[in-house]
Amino acid sequence: MSTMLEGFNVTASEVRECLQHGEELQFVELRHHHKHDWSLFKARGALRLESDALERHLTELPHNRPIVVFADCPGNEPVSRTVRMLREHGWNDVHSLAGGFDAYLEAGLPVEPVSRAIPATRIMLL
Repeated sequence: MSTMLEGFNVTASEVRECLQHGEELQFVELRHHHKHDWSLFKARGALRLESDALERHLTELPHNRPIVVFADCPGNEPVSRTVRMLREHGWNDVHSLAGGFDAYLEAGLPVEPVSRAIPATRIMLL
């Protein structure tokens, strides 16, 4: 269980501090259906899910480290719902990232490409 993250909502600064102290965090990045394929980056090591797909992926989440949930979309309802659902399924150290993926990026937290190959049609539409 995390000794550094407390409360339901956490800030990107708190997440950065945890990572700087070597704490391993599991990120769950929620995506709207129409945005899932267009993202070029994700939080490093994040499990990327469509906002209604959590229950199909519960076995992929560890119980032995803090989980930080955030979304790429405005509004926090999908994130709050996901945090509550994880707590109902036995995860105790689960938090919502205030400001979502935008706050994650603005804080300079690590990202990785979603995939190595980006089709030319995707590049042209950007």
